[in-house]
Amino acid sequence: MKRPGWVIRSTPLRLTAIFLGIFILSSAASFATAYLVIKANFDATLVDEIDQTIDIYRAIDNQGDLLDRLKDDVAVTDAEMTILKYQPDHGPVIANVDGFPPVSGISVVENQKIDDGKQEVSDSYLARSMRVGKGQLIVAKTRSQIVEMGEIILAVVLIGLLPTILLASVAGTIAARNVRRRIDTIQNTLGELTAGKLAARVPVSENDRDDLTVISRAVNSMATSQEALIASMRQVSADIAHDLKTPIQRVAVILDEIRRKTQLSLGQNELLDQALSETDSIVKTFQALLQLAQIEGGAVRDRFVATDFGEVVADVVDFLGAEAEEKGYRLDFSVAGPAPFRVNGDRHLLTLVLANLIENALRHTPAGTTIRVELSRSQGRVVLCVADNGPGIPADEREKVLRRLYRLEQSRTTEGNGLGLSLVSAIADLHGATLLLEDNHPGLKVRFQFPEMPT
Repeated sequence: MKRPGWVIRSTPLRLTAIFLGIFILSSAASFATAYLVIKANFDATLVDEIDQTIDIYRAIDNQGDLLDRLKDDVAVTDAEMTILKYQPDHGPVIANVDGFPPVSGISVVENQKIDDGKQEVSDSYLARSMRVGKGQLIVAKTRSQIVEMGEIILAVVLIGLLPTILLASVAGTIAARNVRRRIDTIQNTLGELTAGKLAARVPVSENDRDDLTVISRAVNSMATSQEALIASMRQVSADIAHDLKTPIQRVAVILDEIRRKTQLSLGQNELLDQALSETDSIVKTFQALLQLAQIEGGAVRDRFVATDFGEVVADVVDFLGAEAEEKGYRLDFSVAGPAPFRVNGDRHLLTLVLANLIENALRHTPAGTTIRVELSRSQGRVVLCVADNGPGIPADEREKVLRRLYRLEQSRTTEGNGLGLSLVSAIADLHGATLLLEDNHPGLKVRFQFPEMPT
């Protein structure tokens, strides 16, 4: 499931939005430029027409003739196209409209309620005021064509550009989602490879030739090489463990026969017991390596079934509780929440997880330590915690102790082969569980979080 805000963080969708924004801005700039150029040319034409009209009236030298000419022109001039207004120094105003505002030089007059005697004229005019004869003449030409042109351009934007933007947005979003889906597929495959699923691959079509296909094939090639390398390493490790296990077991048998069939001194018996103990430790180490190789190979995943983890934990605690008491330890078990705690897994391996953790705590903590085992739920996951108040593990060592055969400096004098936590970590990965090593203040807390199966 995608997290909220993935659209904002999606590079394909952001690129789509950026290119769409560039397209909108460039289109708007083109329309605006075209409108301004046409408007400037039209205004220049109106200025020439106004000047020609004014020049006609200026050519009349007699004031009476000028007034007569203006009266005649005013009577036949449509105020919606041209406005004439003459204010003589003495006498009434001659005009084909009432209420036209004063004008200085060349001005644009718009959004004015002007009465031409028949109807109110509300429009935009380009007007010039000039001294003609013995009065002030105003000639104004309508700019309705410019207004209409602006409305036409706006209509073109609304009818033509907006659907184009909408279609481009839809197409871009679909394309971006397809790219996002392919990126998610690559990301999920890398996540599966990181989680140890070495057989994971990115689906690739033979007909694809784009850059994501190149990346997908590179990931698949890397995964194939990684799978072959890991398989080879595991096979070598398993072969070595298997080949050495048998002769070492034979050595143990021979040593045991020597003790039973030979009369030895007290010192020789002690040395023989030490040899048998060390041989047994070596056999256990090889057995753990073979088991670890089997788990990491994922072969046991076929045995997974719905398992009540609560029953598994209770059985292990009951079995090891007596041993812990004999050694002077206290094993405390608590459960929070109703049963069952269902997980998909292998009962034997789940038992091995808890047994290893409890035995590890018994081995590395002083007598009298309380080992707490807690089982609970959190956000749809089954949570197992094993905590003690021993020396714990330093924060910078917690990743290292999950490696094979790695042992802390203070643990080298105790029993063990450094494979217990490695085995636990491998079982956790196999079950899709999260393993966390935390500070218990003091001591160590190991937290497991298993996906819970629905009941």
